[in-house]
Amino acid sequence: MYFPGWTAIEHDEHFKAIFSRHISKHGIKMKAGMVIQRKLLEMIYTIYKTGAPYDKDYHKQYEGEMKEEIVNI
Repeated sequence: MYFPGWTAIEHDEHFKAIFSRHISKHGIKMKAGMVIQRKLLEMIYTIYKTGAPYDKDYHKQYEGEMKEEIVNI
């Protein structure tokens, strides 16, 4: 999962933002890379168990729903 994690950081804006956030918090690149690797493993497991296709923009849809809930509260 080492190389897929670093590739995700390099090519996906969502993972790059998570990586940057963890580096600013801890200052350790390897630790931030492990966070991305864990997120990839969780995503792979979820896709496997549910059988749902991968949706690159899923997190954007979820963020939109959360903003609507906050406004409604």
